[in-house]
Amino acid sequence: MKVEITDINTNHLKELHKWELDAELQIKTGVDVPRTYEQFNKSYMAYFNGEKPNLLLKAIQLDGRLIGKVELYRTKKRDYIGIVIAQKRNHGVGTEALNLFLLYISEELGVDTIFAEVYEDNGGSLRFFAKNGFLATGERTEEWFRGKPRTLVTLKKELN
Repeated sequence: MKVEITDINTNHLKELHKWELDAELQIKTGVDVPRTYEQFNKSYMAYFNGEKPNLLLKAIQLDGRLIGKVELYRTKKRDYIGIVIAQKRNHGVGTEALNLFLLYISEELGVDTIFAEVYEDNGGSLRFFAKNGFLATGERTEEWFRGKPRTLVTLKKELN
């Protein structure tokens, strides 16, 4: 099994949009209302055209097949990571992809501290980040998801 992170490209969009329409992934990632393909495509085209300079997207590939994505969102105060493994979960692929991405953003972008926000009711993602050295900061944010309050837990990892 060869895990790689590569640039997201237009060939990935149909598969990525399928994931946004997946009911289980919507709950895990907080997709309140999935976008139409046209809306989804327009958002990614804005990224490809450089209109989202604070966002870095990478595809996660296993033996050359797209199975997930990882992203870095940069603000003036913090850098945030998000990861979606749509296929081949619980096989170490996510950990390997995460480590490749963390090494890349540390070496290429100088990121030394990374944050993740995970829904409190997403035990799988909380365990994944804990297993990979992320620690809870004690920060909690409440937001609305499908008409109900839902709590985000903030996690942090030092890269250097």
